Parts: sequence; structure tokens; C-alpha cells
Amino acid sequence: MTNKKYRVAIVGAAGTWGRYYTRAYAKHPDCEIIGLVDRAEQRRDQLAEQYGVEKVYDDLQDMLAVEVPDIVSAIVPVSQNYPCVTACAEAGVRVVSCEKPISHALHEADEMIRICREHGTLFACAQAGLSTPYSPEAIAWVQQGHIGSLTAAAIPGGLPTEVSGGGCVQIATLRILTGMDVEWVEGYTLPETAGYVAEGTPVEEADVPAYGRLGLSGGIVCEIVKPEPDARVLTFVAAEGEHGQVFLAHPLPVLIQGKGAAATPVHPDFLDEPNPDTFTLTIERLMRAHETGAKPDSSGEDYRHALEVAIALVRSACNGHERIALPFTDRSLKLYPHSYRFKGGDVAGWRSIGYDGPPSMDL
Repeated sequence: MTNKKYRVAIVGAAGTWGRYYTRAYAKHPDCEIIGLVDRAEQRRDQLAEQYGVEKVYDDLQDMLAVEVPDIVSAIVPVSQNYPCVTACAEAGVRVVSCEKPISHALHEADEMIRICREHGTLFACAQAGLSTPYSPEAIAWVQQGHIGSLTAAAIPGGLPTEVSGGGCVQIATLRILTGMDVEWVEGYTLPETAGYVAEGTPVEEADVPAYGRLGLSGGIVCEIVKPEPDARVLTFVAAEGEHGQVFLAHPLPVLIQGKGAAATPVHPDFLDEPNPDTFTLTIERLMRAHETGAKPDSSGEDYRHALEVAIALVRSACNGHERIALPFTDRSLKLYPHSYRFKGGDVAGWRSIGYDGPPSMDL
């Protein structure tokens, strides 16, 4: 990082994850928080006092009329990602991020990406989503050629609970790890998880558990394993190459070089480095994008693609597991996440996702 002081704002600062973003920015020596935006006034004001933030706002547009930050992290319900991201781009914010999933609607995701490109805004999504330790380093290790050209991939635990709301992370990570797009999908679904699908949601738009096969642009196939109830899955995403394998897993990635009897686990030096707090890594990715002008790691494009794949898995399952080619020509397709993800705890109710109430601002 440079010695530049990045002027940042957090929208949804007093939410479950927004408070972690706020803490990370407040503690980073290269950042100055110039605004907290949240309509939960009591929690927002407590957070502002805790971290010495002078300006708070009920509405993003109110802030943008006064300040145009360098970086905005919008940690808001899915239904608010589109208006927040596009407003920031149109105001001239250099880097904007939102959380997962990118949207419920494919055309909204398209428009978010288009508008950000049009205004020169670098668009990140689900920056807290590369959620296994040392994922960025392990992905870079693979991309440096340590296991040769990739020959197969897998999501070993399937996409339990939600193919998009939770599963978008694995699908996006698959794209980042392999550098390949999904060109076709053969999908299967399981019965909805209790409380996760709103009454009246059409079956082809319901965010349900899923599995199946994905054909990638590099000519390889990714197997998404059928989720097993209550299974303890340690490996998030895996890939096999001509000369080894990688497993993005907990508590550490497993990296293997060689094939057959000659296969040997290896321990690159990066595994001996301290693994920083997830949200510190998250904001530093955004700062790095601002500094270099390069597309952020874990981008809007990655999560637009993940939404499209998730929709395709459900649509394929609804149509006898037929193979569906991507990208879709019909951009009006939708997949509705859990009401908590879509509307937020203050609207949908905190108990809808199993919380007793709003999050504490004391971290």
C-alpha cells in the first residue's frame, strides 16, 4: 500500500457485517472514514461515537450530495445493492463494493456492471467471500503453474441450503481459481430448507440446495457433489491439474504436486505467514484496486456469473436436468434469496434467520 489516505464510507454500517467493515476501516492507518450511512440511527450513532466518525447519514444520496468518497462499501440487503452501487458509480466513486449475492435479478446485475464500466468505477462484490484461509495465495500459486494446466474441478460439499445466497461464493471462487467461465450446466435440486423460500415463490425462482455438473470454458468439467445432510465439509473448492491438486479448505489449503504414487503435499512459504483478519484483507483488496486501477479480486463480474450459474442449475433441475447453455439470452431471469438477505433484518425480522435481535455494536 502507498502512504495515501483513502477517504471511505460504509453504507449499512450498523448491520451484521457492516460493523466489521467499519472496525476494519477505522483501524487501518491508510483509511479515513468520512461517513457512516444507516437508517438504524441508534446503532449507527453508537458506532460513529465508538470510532470517532464525525458524519452520519440516513441516506446514501444525502452523503453523495456532500462527499464523494474514494471507496464505498455497501453492506446492505440484496434488494438495495443495485441502487447503492449505481448511485456511487454515477456520483464518481472510484471503488464500490457490495455483498452477496449481487442481486436477485440477472438484468440488475448486468446494469450494475454496465453503469460501473461507463463511469470508470471499479466494482467488487462479496469481498468477504473468499472465505477459506490463504485462498488468494493458494489461487495465485495455482495460477503460477505449480500444478500445470487444469484438468478437472469440484465443489465437494455441493451447494447446501441456498444455490445462490450461500452457493454464489463457491461458484465465484471456482471462476477465480480456474480463470474459466461456465459454458453449460446440468442441475439437480433438493427440497427447500425450511424458512429460506418465501411463500408463493415460483419453483424456478427459489433459492434451494443444488448440485450437478458445470462445463467450463477451458474444456474441463466441475462436479458439484450432492449435499449430504449435516455433513462436515472441509473443502470449499478443489481443482486438479496435470501435475497436482489444490483444495481450498479449512483450516488450511491442501496443495499437492505430482501424480499417483509420486503425489506429495507441499508447504509453500506463504502458509507460514500470519493470516490477517478477513475484513482487513477485504478492505486492502479494495484499496489495492484503487491504487492500481485493476479489476478488484472478487469482482462484480465474478458474482454476476455466479448468479447466472445458480439460475441455470435451478432451471435445469426444473426441466428434467437438461443441459443449459450459458450465457442466457433471456436476461429477465430471477432467483429470490432468503427474506433476510433480500430485505435485511430490520425489515424481514432478525429471527427470520435465527438471530435473537439486531447485532451488538460492541466488538
